[in-house]
Amino acid sequence: MKLKNILLTSLFVSGLATAAHAQTANEAFIFSQENNGGTARLKALGNAKTALGGDIGSITGNPAGLGFFAQSDISITAGYNNAANRGSYFGSETSRNQGRFGIDHAGAVFHFPKNAGFSGWQNFNVGLSYENTNLLNNNVRYEGTNPDNTIVSAYSDDVAFFNDQSFANDLSGLKLVERFSDATKGYFPITGEVADKMQISDVLTSGHSARTAIAFGGNYNNKFYIGGNISFSSFRYENSEQFSEFGWTKDRSAVLADNPNSTFVQPGHADNRYLDANYELFDDNYQLLEGAGVDFKVGAIFKPSVDWNIGATIQSPTWYSVDRYAESYIGVDYYRDEAATESFDSREASYAPSDLSYRIITPWRFGLGASKFFSRGFLSADAEYIDYGSTKMRTVGGFTSALDTEWDQQTKDAYQAVVNLRVGGEYLFSNIISGRAGINYYGNPYKGADNKQYSGSIGLGFKLTNVLYLDAAVVHLINDYKVSPYVIDEGFWQTSSPAADIRHQRTSAVLTFGAKF
Repeated sequence: MKLKNILLTSLFVSGLATAAHAQTANEAFIFSQENNGGTARLKALGNAKTALGGDIGSITGNPAGLGFFAQSDISITAGYNNAANRGSYFGSETSRNQGRFGIDHAGAVFHFPKNAGFSGWQNFNVGLSYENTNLLNNNVRYEGTNPDNTIVSAYSDDVAFFNDQSFANDLSGLKLVERFSDATKGYFPITGEVADKMQISDVLTSGHSARTAIAFGGNYNNKFYIGGNISFSSFRYENSEQFSEFGWTKDRSAVLADNPNSTFVQPGHADNRYLDANYELFDDNYQLLEGAGVDFKVGAIFKPSVDWNIGATIQSPTWYSVDRYAESYIGVDYYRDEAATESFDSREASYAPSDLSYRIITPWRFGLGASKFFSRGFLSADAEYIDYGSTKMRTVGGFTSALDTEWDQQTKDAYQAVVNLRVGGEYLFSNIISGRAGINYYGNPYKGADNKQYSGSIGLGFKLTNVLYLDAAVVHLINDYKVSPYVIDEGFWQTSSPAADIRHQRTSAVLTFGAKF
């Protein structure tokens, strides 16, 4: 099967037992991403935090930054997030929006002075935090009239690729496929291929991905700062996908050309009624994933001069244990014509729910950053390296190691290493108000697929009293990509897999309220 410049949903493998395994590569990638952590101050700075200290977000950003605290601090960050998606498919555009309120971050740093005013270690500080690391609520929908192919061709390819006779029998029972007269070619669709058909893809996701961390940081001689943390992550992720196709089945001559002995063309056979019929096909998939994991991070910040910080971090993989529940369904209704209000036949294939337990090992992360300070502000820049192709999946009992190898290869084939870049700055308007801004560029993690992602942020900081402070930020992220609801063997069917252009825009407005003590 050929796939170029297109991301892929899992719909085309409905009903296959292998689908539960194949999709884990995508699941592993989802939980390898982190793009929502931090306080409002750090978000306004584009999360360019590797070389910055003195913010509670340092607990999970660069724990060496805890060494900059000269007193204890506590804060909570709340926000509203809105995901807006526009899908373009065969010239038709569809929009969807979904929003939610929530707690993005909460934490505290406890200051323990060691040797203030003298050389050597100045302090050892301890931090505790909770953060929402990834935003999983989303709704992506696209629809349009496809004149080129049908999802049933993808089903036929699945039968051939996986040699799954059980699935072939299901499709035959649904009256969706028939064997070629040359049995070596497999099955062909009864649904019209080169004919207009309305197709709708609707994917709804919800859930949370969060991290709780404990960290320490120390300050040596106000020149060298070190720190480390250990984090406990958890997630709950629900994904409901529905693909619908509405069109006409083939006429007698089209079926005769592929199989003159087909029961669909035999005079008087009951299968005759499925030709020249209007059909509605529904492919539904649901999955629920829950997992928990642990990781650690170490970091350092060096001050070569008073006005420069150089920072570095190394974050271990997160070792997740995952439980996955999935179920799927294919149904089709047949009508005499478009005016009919009742179907003359309805058929369905429901697949028993499946449970699978496995482990995900996310990639290592390496960060470098630098900050330059001026009399009334600073600029900060980060670079982060992540090799998504190194993500690992491991079975937990009941399966052979061959499946682990298959998962690893799927991940290597689909994903690659990226460098993410972040730049941010802060300017002190007065002793009370500061302004902040930042930009992010995210490298494309997909091999051979179009995916552009970037974000911008602005914010303000207010010193309410000598003890209390308030920070606000707005972050706007844009992600442009192509996605396919199914993939066909383009060489065999002599047509291209359908693709939709998706523009995903996510806007977050956050507030952090904190107190120093």
